[in-house]
Amino acid sequence: MFILDLFFRLVAATIAGAFIGFTRERIQRPAGLRTHALISVGAAFLTELSVTVFAGNGGDPGRIAAQIVSGIGFLGAGTILKKGFSVKGLTTAATLWVTAAVGMGFGSGEYLLSSLVTLIILLVVIFFKPIDFLIGKKKWKLLIEAERRPYLLTDLLDILKGLEVEVTSIGIDTEGNETSLEIGIPYESLNILKKNLDKLSRIGGVKSVDVQ
Repeated sequence: MFILDLFFRLVAATIAGAFIGFTRERIQRPAGLRTHALISVGAAFLTELSVTVFAGNGGDPGRIAAQIVSGIGFLGAGTILKKGFSVKGLTTAATLWVTAAVGMGFGSGEYLLSSLVTLIILLVVIFFKPIDFLIGKKKWKLLIEAERRPYLLTDLLDILKGLEVEVTSIGIDTEGNETSLEIGIPYESLNILKKNLDKLSRIGGVKSVDVQ
């Protein structure tokens, strides 16, 4: 029965991690279903070892838990990508970290608590994004990566003006021969802009165009 309980802990951790990872997989993030499932079951297994083996031999079970937390922090940092004004991967890094915590919970036998935390994580990841937008992010950002050249911003603004897209803010970050532009646009202009992204991408020197 003891071995069976340990097995159920690993299975539950794997399933919980897979559910969390699926929320990242469906929007094509670098760490998806398999990564989160492996992190969760790995954290559960290490927690089981710390509780059943190391603690039984007079060791400190808290040492492995501390190493899991710090180790996942390094792994999560690898999913964060910053280029110019664009920062991606923060939510994925956070889900990796909290998935390890869920795995540790299942590994220590806390089925109910770990299941509740998994549900809360899914709630935050799936349903909080539109709420976050409604209460604090009513403006979109046009992110452009381009080669550094004269009149680049002028050409961009001329096209936006022709599309009747209002510009609420402009940010410029230059590094070497590359320029990153962050142009704020109101929510009402989003659909117009999305239909005409190809016009912006055809401007000389522009490498990528994205809306966030």
